[in-house]
Amino acid sequence: MQEYGDFVTEADRMMIGTLREFVKEQILPCRQQLDTDEERVHVHRVLNGLAALGVHKRGLPESLGGIRCGAVSLVVGYEEIARGDCGIALTTSVPAWVFGAALRSRNERVLEELCRPFCGDTFVEACLAMTEPEGGCNIESADYRGKAIHTRAQLEGDEWVINGAKQFPSGASVSEVYLVACTTDPELAEEGIALIYVPARTPGLSFSKPEDKMGMRFTDVNASVYLDDVRVPKDYRASMQRGKDSESFRNLLTWGRLSSAAFCTGVAQAVLDIALDFTGRRYYGGKQVRQHSLQANMLADMMIGVESARFYYLTVASMFDNRQVYGHHYSDEQLARATGAKLYAAEVALKVCNMAMELTGSYGYMRDYHIEKYLRDVKIIQLWEGGVQLGRIDVARSRYPMVPYV
Repeated sequence: MQEYGDFVTEADRMMIGTLREFVKEQILPCRQQLDTDEERVHVHRVLNGLAALGVHKRGLPESLGGIRCGAVSLVVGYEEIARGDCGIALTTSVPAWVFGAALRSRNERVLEELCRPFCGDTFVEACLAMTEPEGGCNIESADYRGKAIHTRAQLEGDEWVINGAKQFPSGASVSEVYLVACTTDPELAEEGIALIYVPARTPGLSFSKPEDKMGMRFTDVNASVYLDDVRVPKDYRASMQRGKDSESFRNLLTWGRLSSAAFCTGVAQAVLDIALDFTGRRYYGGKQVRQHSLQANMLADMMIGVESARFYYLTVASMFDNRQVYGHHYSDEQLARATGAKLYAAEVALKVCNMAMELTGSYGYMRDYHIEKYLRDVKIIQLWEGGVQLGRIDVARSRYPMVPYV
């Protein structure tokens, strides 16, 4: 566990050891089944196994039985789970992500009525619905200032009435609670952003069939979400305070990107371990493959990438844990740091997967060696939450003014 340096506490090291053993015993043996598990039998078994360890409570309110932990502790846990399967790591991360907006707004009704079941004995899935069919990742762009959101929320008496559609959100159709990014009026820009919680089975809430995807096939269920005159209590908006939901929306982006960096690093580490094992067992020219300078240099490049990606996201996470010095998570600077960590870790993970496939040859292309699944799974992480190009714009914006699109 020395790879985490002094960023982690002794309690974190104990958690890492527990998760590492769980991944070894419960996830790695069924990795291929997770990829074909349309009924999600293995997925639920793994998620409930993690729940038995208390993983599902991390980041949720202590008053409900949750476990308070800092950014470093959270993302280190995500990396460890992602070494086994990054789709599982993503799914475990979503509840704390979704209820973060209610927690920072001290919305006691949402926490008591909707969040409490997530602190029970079994794993419950949640969904954050942001992206829309009309504009894709424009919603995640700071340039649009909320104007790209087409899903409308209108206050009628003591209820919000929501109409619109969302595309590709994680956990769509299988979650118990949906946090929906809406606008009360696009002309209000950021001040019109409304984050509203919608319980599953609310009348007017429906879904398309799940998407048929390249990776994370059943560990993360993606579908379109349709909201037709969906009515929820007024108090199910994360905050009625002016501008608060806009801050929380940017918080969601920042946390999502930081978590993504940890997912990617976990994938890269797992694939590196496979390559090291393979090149240590195969021989040519009278010695191990990894004893030859060509392959040793490739492995060294992979090691450098993994370690630098890890220290990048750990450094950003430590800044998250020190807001007095580094500011709020929703600031341009913190968004840029988290985005940079995500972009870099995703590129490292894809590079490591490609190099591992070169080192293992045709074996790496086969399902038995897992590399191909890690490669398929990790690609979407590079694409979600704004993708590669929008992410770089967010990084640039933190250092100098950018001319807005709208």
